[in-house]
Amino acid sequence: MKNEEVLTAGANRPVQRQRITQGWTPSRREQFLDHVAATCNVRAATEAVGLSQASVYALRRRDPAFAEQWRMALLAGYDRLEEMLLAKAIAVLDGVAVGDPDQVVAGAISIEQAIKLLDRHRAVVKPGAGRREAQLRATQAETDAMLIARIKAMRGKQERRV
Repeated sequence: MKNEEVLTAGANRPVQRQRITQGWTPSRREQFLDHVAATCNVRAATEAVGLSQASVYALRRRDPAFAEQWRMALLAGYDRLEEMLLAKAIAVLDGVAVGDPDQVVAGAISIEQAIKLLDRHRAVVKPGAGRREAQLRATQAETDAMLIARIKAMRGKQERRV
């Protein structure tokens, strides 16, 4: 990564330029957020910018603006994952072969991983989701009915476009 310049000042000294070679520079923050939005994977995003997970979680705690940007990046990524899963489901219903469901959906994410990420996302979006909600999980029939309704809605939306 290239060095970036930031303005710094001490208690009794004037503002001066300082070269930053490590840490969460504006460029690294942007790259991290882009990677999270594309993959929903914080570990991979920190590896992509060459910094640690501990440092990004510390940054999120101390910088509310960055925390909100991170949240928005995750929401965008989860929306993309959900759309891809529904598109695959529609393709199967239309008789179009989509391959092995264990294959990669986006990057290095399998369908199983995507579903786990979406479950985590729902826990974040619905604060207070915990043990009580886990006891009230939908049955297989309820889940199937919900998925079929969503697929029909997306199919109708797709047909209106054509």
